[in-house]
Amino acid sequence: REHAALQALQSLAMPGAALQRANAQGADGARVLRWRNARYRVLAPLANGEHAEVLLAERLGALPERVTFKLARDSNGAEALAREHAALQALQSLAMPGAAYFTRRLPQPVGLGMTGAEDGSEGGRQALVLRHPTGYWGSLLDVQRANPRGIDAPHAVWLWRRMLEVLAFVHDAGWTHGDLSPAHALVHPRDHGVLLIGWSRARHDLARAADDLAQSAWAVRAVLHGHEGLGEPGTGAATPAPLAALLRRCSEDPGECRRLGARGIEQALSAASREAFGAPRFIAFDPAPHGG
Repeated sequence: REHAALQALQSLAMPGAALQRANAQGADGARVLRWRNARYRVLAPLANGEHAEVLLAERLGALPERVTFKLARDSNGAEALAREHAALQALQSLAMPGAAYFTRRLPQPVGLGMTGAEDGSEGGRQALVLRHPTGYWGSLLDVQRANPRGIDAPHAVWLWRRMLEVLAFVHDAGWTHGDLSPAHALVHPRDHGVLLIGWSRARHDLARAADDLAQSAWAVRAVLHGHEGLGEPGTGAATPAPLAALLRRCSEDPGECRRLGARGIEQALSAASREAFGAPRFIAFDPAPHGG
């Protein structure tokens, strides 16, 4: 109580801007954002994207909730966040078969709007706020960095399969992602899950579906290759021939992607996996085996 009283007395002597800056900090000095009449304490930075700063935050108050804040860097970033929000809203509103399952495996928007000023200055930043998914370790780009010589091929099978399952649902709805880089696929090691993020280039345009499928194959090639090798992503020296051949066809031949579609590639992947590894079985995945 004495400490709180001293703080109150000190605040009376603060200039207005200094007082506002102090109020923008949590009790532990953490950065605090104001959004939709609530305050959110920033827990950690998650990424620095092309258009936005991405932060993990928790709503302060009686009903705490962890969310992901995407804060636009500029007007271009604000437009990108608005596009992403519109695409995610459309995907979450789908009522087609499988929607109850697959919409939980897509980012879930809380809303779009301006943050309050973080330091007492006028104005804020456009923010896309998403429900924060639990249990995800990092992106395929993080996995690639943590495995300089590439991951073991059996893990590539389930990673690609999870991506293809979501893409099949999205493409059935007429939507395409448009930017499936390794940074836009989050990995859940325990549940063998993948969450596709970064939907600012998504469109209701099925003509781009083959591009999504080729990009997914390139992302898997990247984690098999690691980052020590030179040149374009390979498939890793230990990748069995059936899997390597399928990855090459799908990443380098758009016609093959159009012909097979997401479900056809998934079926071909199952056949290649069975030929290379036998019957399916669960293999625990450590995304950073060397402590990365």
